[in-house]
Amino acid sequence: MSHTIIDPSRRGGGPLSGSRSRRRRKAGLVAALAAGLMLTTTPATQADTVTATIDLGTYPTGVAITPDGTRAYVVTQGGDSVSVIDTSTDTVIGDPIAVGTNPGTVAITPDGTRAYVTNGGGGSVSVIDTGTDTVIGDPIAIGTNPGTVAITPDGTRAYVTNNRRSGSVSVIDTSTDTVIGDQIPVGANPS
Repeated sequence: MSHTIIDPSRRGGGPLSGSRSRRRRKAGLVAALAAGLMLTTTPATQADTVTATIDLGTYPTGVAITPDGTRAYVVTQGGDSVSVIDTSTDTVIGDPIAVGTNPGTVAITPDGTRAYVTNGGGGSVSVIDTGTDTVIGDPIAIGTNPGTVAITPDGTRAYVTNNRRSGSVSVIDTSTDTVIGDQIPVGANPS
């Protein structure tokens, strides 16, 4: 971090002129940043309010929105399924998609073609083809009580936490939907 030192004797200022100058520069920087933010952000057109309530069944636990924002995938733990919502009409599309036992979270690939769902009761991850809203193949066995799933920005890997006892993370190659290597130890109860 660089500092500017102001010698009051050379500028004609008193002992506090250096701190006043720093305060002015800081205030100017804050004003410039605020002005930049006003130019780059748009004002909210509506307040955060409930616009619809959609019945999905018992115990919805996770949600992911497609990159284009047109659909939401919602995990319903009580039904061992995932419901798909059309975000323009706030309605459920088709029947719930059956996944593994006790599903928890869902993540969608950056290209929007697949959704990965953790199945806590089955120690696995189900993969949904978002074009057809069907499960692809058998669930991927990954570890003990998978909790959360996250997809890398390039879409090549899915990282899944294994919550109970194992304290680890499993890595899935999304091009083959297979686990890569051993579980990575990270500590107790990762989420």
